[in-house]
This record gives sequence, C-alpha cells and structure tokens, in this order.
Amino acid sequence: MQLRHPREIERWLTHTVAWPLVLLISLVALLATIAHEASRGPTVVPAKQRLDSAAHAVVVSFGPAPSISAPAAFVYDADTSAVYYARHADDRRAMASCTKVMTALVAVQHGALNRLVTVGADAAAYVNPDNSYMGLSAGETLTLSELLYGLLLPSGNDAAAAIADAVGGNEPQFVAMMNAEAQTLGLTHTHYANSHGLDADGQYTSARDLAVLSAVALRDSTIAAIAATERYDIPQTATHKAFTLFNYNSLLPSARSPYPGAVGLKPGNTGAAGWCEAFAARREGHLIVGVVLGSPSWAQRNVDMHLLLDWGFIHVGVPPAG
Repeated sequence: MQLRHPREIERWLTHTVAWPLVLLISLVALLATIAHEASRGPTVVPAKQRLDSAAHAVVVSFGPAPSISAPAAFVYDADTSAVYYARHADDRRAMASCTKVMTALVAVQHGALNRLVTVGADAAAYVNPDNSYMGLSAGETLTLSELLYGLLLPSGNDAAAAIADAVGGNEPQFVAMMNAEAQTLGLTHTHYANSHGLDADGQYTSARDLAVLSAVALRDSTIAAIAATERYDIPQTATHKAFTLFNYNSLLPSARSPYPGAVGLKPGNTGAAGWCEAFAARREGHLIVGVVLGSPSWAQRNVDMHLLLDWGFIHVGVPPAG
C-alpha cells in the first residue's frame, strides 16, 4: 500500500469531508427557516396594500395557460393579489356596461340607499330598443337601492342616468366623480365619459384595472348582494309601477352557463367593446376575480370565463369545475 504525502491527505479530506459538511449545515438551516415560517401562520395583507400590489404582483403559473378568444384578459386572487393570467392586461379598450361597476361604487359611496330619486326625462329616454334598460318612466320615484338593482341586473342605462342625476347632480358631474375614484384607486388605464358604458371617445379601461375595481366593488356588501341576485321584484307603489328584474350574468346558478361559486359581477356588450365581463367566483374560501374584454361572441365569452376561473382555482388547490 502506497502512503500518501501529508499534504495530499489534507487535500483529500477537504474534498471528501468538508463539502458534505457544508451541505448538511445548509440543509439544517433551510429546515429551520421553513419550520419558523410555518409556525407564524398565514400572513394577512391589508386590503389597500393588496390593491396597490396588484399591478406588481408576481405571476404564478402551473403549466400551459388556457387558450382564450378574448384579446385582453386578467385573472387574480383578490385576497393575495397573486396574478394567474394576464393577456394584454394593460391595453386600453372599450368596456361597455362594465362601466356600471364604477357607477355602482360611486353611488354607494356618495348616496344613501333609502334616498328617494325622481326619474328625469333624460333617464327615461334610454328606454328604447337601442339600449338595455330597467324600464323607468319620467316622474317615477324609486329608492337609490332599487335603482342599483336596475343598474346591475338588467344593466339599465336608464337606471345609470337616474343615479348620475341624483348622486352627482347631473351626468357630467357624476362622471367627474367616477374619474376621481379611478385616480384614487390607481387605475391608470381607465377613463370614463359616461355612467352607462355606451361607446364614446375617452371611455376606456384595461383588463387589469377593471379586475382591481371589481375586487374593490365586491368588498362592498350592498354591491356584492345585488350582483349575486338573479331576480328582483319591485312591487308597484303610488310613485312607480312594478318591476321584475333579471340578472344578465350568465355564470350565476340558474343562468345558461353557470359556474360553481359565481358571485357576479357585470357583463357588457357594444360594437366597439365586443363581449366583455367582470366576473368572480368564491370556492373553498378563495375569491378569484377576472376580466375578459373583446370576446367575439356571447358563447366564447362564457367559455373564456370558465377556462380562466378553472385556471385561477387550480393555483389555489381547487379542482376545475368540469
């Protein structure tokens, strides 16, 4: 047996003993860190911080994302701000009646729900075949709460105009309030020209902005309750006729394309905007919020939303709806 030189023995010990020792120490340190973090429990992020972080959140992905028809879309976890899907998410696009998410938010922020509102001729003028409407007549008096149902369920342009007149004094002043709220929320790719969402110059949003706005709106208990309502009956009184209002949202339980846990929020369609929707579902404690803008058809919009909701829920361990 050939004896090694002492320096050779030292080099051999360095390579065969030291590196495994370093790896063992690193592994022990890693396990200790993991144990410490686990003992702390989940971190609760304040709502304002979650909203501010939505534009900078890390995109999380599990394999190939779904293929959708909408040219712009965004899906994220409203509680953690984790982004699960973004396609042209900051492009400025027409939003159609998804505008009414902001109309509703400004209304509940600045108006009393039991306030009596008398319908003006400008609002009643939207009751025609070229508009979606609640069916208001000039001179009728309803509560602001009832008008919000007419705004969000049948997507009434007449309800939007009546709300704008009551809360803002007139349409231009109410639109200024909408734009001020957009600035407050940091919606840098959003601007409003009207309260109802008909195509107009200067009326645009992005998929990301609309998703963030939708998450804010759904934190309001009044908006959340109305958005999830499938039918609402307003009995006749001395000041107005009876109304039966149906929700146009196709994801709700009794709709034509239901999705488990769907809670709203607002569809829309115009020639310039295509088929759009701000949508959300809550399953196993997770609220996933998404937006599609510009889908080519009603059916494709529904397919897109199902795919994107499944994709979002997969990331939080909830299986696809099937």
